Amino acid sequence: MDQLGDPNGYLELSQNPIRFEPVSKVTNVFFDDTSKEVLSVRGGGTLGVVVRGVGRDHTFRMEDRGTISSLKFSPDHSVLAVQRSKNAVELLTYTDGEVGPGSVQECRAKAANMLGFIWTHNDDLVLVTDHGVEFYQTQQVAKDRIGVRHIRSYSLPCSWFVWSTECSLLLLCTGSSPTTTTLQPLIFKPGQSNKLTKFEVEVSSASGTHSTGVTLGERDVCVGTVYGLVTICVLRHPSTPTVAAHLDVYTQNKDGNFKRTHICRLELTGRFAVNIIDSLIIVHHQASKTSLLFDILLGGEVNGGITSVYPITVPRSIQPFSLVEPDAVPSTTSQPISLPCELYAPTWVVFQPDIVIDARLGCMWHLRLRLDCLTSSVEDKSQLVDCLLRRKQAKPLVLSVVRQVVESGQLASLGQIFDKINVAYRQHLNTVLQSQKTCQIMMGESVSAPVASNNAPERRGVVIEQADMYSSVLAPLMEEAEKEEARQAQQKDSTNHEGSRQTVVSPKMVVGVVIEYTRSLGAVGVTVQHFLYELVINALVRARQFYQLHQLLQYHVLADSKPLACLLLSLVGVYSAGQQLSLDMLCRLNTAHDEIIEVLLSQHQVTPALRYARSVGLGESVSARKFLEAAMVSGDRQVFYSTFTFFVLRNTRLRGSSAFAKGEHCDVYVEHYKTLFGELPDCGVQQA
Repeated sequence: MDQLGDPNGYLELSQNPIRFEPVSKVTNVFFDDTSKEVLSVRGGGTLGVVVRGVGRDHTFRMEDRGTISSLKFSPDHSVLAVQRSKNAVELLTYTDGEVGPGSVQECRAKAANMLGFIWTHNDDLVLVTDHGVEFYQTQQVAKDRIGVRHIRSYSLPCSWFVWSTECSLLLLCTGSSPTTTTLQPLIFKPGQSNKLTKFEVEVSSASGTHSTGVTLGERDVCVGTVYGLVTICVLRHPSTPTVAAHLDVYTQNKDGNFKRTHICRLELTGRFAVNIIDSLIIVHHQASKTSLLFDILLGGEVNGGITSVYPITVPRSIQPFSLVEPDAVPSTTSQPISLPCELYAPTWVVFQPDIVIDARLGCMWHLRLRLDCLTSSVEDKSQLVDCLLRRKQAKPLVLSVVRQVVESGQLASLGQIFDKINVAYRQHLNTVLQSQKTCQIMMGESVSAPVASNNAPERRGVVIEQADMYSSVLAPLMEEAEKEEARQAQQKDSTNHEGSRQTVVSPKMVVGVVIEYTRSLGAVGVTVQHFLYELVINALVRARQFYQLHQLLQYHVLADSKPLACLLLSLVGVYSAGQQLSLDMLCRLNTAHDEIIEVLLSQHQVTPALRYARSVGLGESVSARKFLEAAMVSGDRQVFYSTFTFFVLRNTRLRGSSAFAKGEHCDVYVEHYKTLFGELPDCGVQQA
């Protein structure tokens, strides 16, 4: 692999790295994994200490009182802790770039050698020694003095440790044997600590014999969060050259214990480094200069409750990166010089969750995912969509993949893809309903909306709603199909040797896609919105596939709704059966009596409309003027006579008088009756 990177790589380095003075004889460089800052110390601090991180860049000086092993700021940057000896740490006040005298805190265990220290919170300091862990709380009691109070100590042997700021977890290596290493996790909260259950990890890949040269070191272990759970990743190197390395994944269960749940198969040997970004486990391999991406929720072979996971796709290098050096090479132009960087260099050091530091170059990058490059390299589109749905900001990519699947004709996997999309959609709706239910309970209101139970892992990623699918996939595909259909029609009589152009997407295919999507929505209990049905009906009518439309309506593939019935009515000019289908649909709904009456009157079916109104109990309340107007417009004397007589009798029955009320505005119809028949009905109509 080219050391300068792969343009189609799934990872990229941040475009504007944090620059600092590289390591030299004069300058030492330290990384503060709590604040994610680089501290460059020149001349033991007398020549200046430069602190650089995201949104932070300041310089200060300090006295040179010996070689510095480590220095870190408290998270609020009020205290600077400096380690110069094996059994003590200096705590110096820090205000606006000025370092105060502070105090010295020695290890409580006199014979202990300090392995390092960490700030767990603003005032909480932890010293890690080969004898155990000492937990202190600091407080600035005077301008030049810091008070320290001992909170708790854990006495246990320790050879190295790993700290995760994101998880507030301290992982200690407390013992080892020829085949295993014992790890002790401790969890920290402000002013509190808790010792979790220790566990053992294997130190080498499976083989018939064990090599004594294989050991587990600090650089082989990383701690991070994967899908909301604290996760520990342990690299297992091969004990023989014929065995590949792999990565064991230990997940914290509900009891707080760590159990091995997954094995990431690397199929490589050599030097590795691990990042955990957006719940993807990324393993960098220095020898091949490539990175492997693992998504543990994609599943794999299960053996003894442990799932073997393989990379999402083939390994690729990080995308090329060039440093802009304005004064790197003398130039007559004003343009800065870009120097390509060596990727996966031996001087690279990786920190969680996404940090890469090259102390020789003096650069700190944030590693970023390029999911758009990932989509083109994964052949299994169903698996790809499953992965993308769990990634942040991946909605456009998911929709793009669905459209690509349709356009390429890979319809066999489309049902699975829709099911995955809609399961995530259903989970989102469940979460919304549960939130509403909780709010109503807190407000003392009753809740009747059911919340579907779901035992699937929580997904905090992409939600594809029906409007998203319609606007980004289905409607554009239909437009494309119609344009292609028009081009085909223009070329129908062409006699060139190339023949007619093959349609990529046809309206019929789009209808099938929409039906499959609605099937998937129904399978997870989501009500299909009417604009999807509207798309299907318009497409079938355009293609004059009326038989197929009738079948879909008859067998209720297209669910009944008022908007759908209105659409069918609007198509009566090209699809005469639409009127009856619409009326049948409105009758089945049993909530659209007024709409049915309006439809019948619009078609001049006055007598059937009046009969329907009486059958549903509306005979005493319907508007007389509306029916009389329709009867008059129909031009049928008998229909008008029957209708007029019905309402005269209703007036007599309800008000004791056959006359119409003034508010009904029926004078014109009374005059029309007189014109047609000369006299009013015998029941004695008297106009009010």
